[in-house]
Amino acid sequence: MNYNPKHQVKVDGKMSELGADKAGLTLASAAKIAAILFGTAALISALGFAYKNIFG
Repeated sequence: MNYNPKHQVKVDGKMSELGADKAGLTLASAAKIAAILFGTAALISALGFAYKNIFG
């Protein structure tokens, strides 16, 4: 498959080591929060499903 986009984003410049560290930490924090929220949602769904089957 040959993919040739009409528009390409080009970024000029370099990111400093401090900026890359800050971006990485922010991304890691966002991933941790997302994992906690998805896990909590799965737990609530499982408890609701079990409650419905037991007392249903």
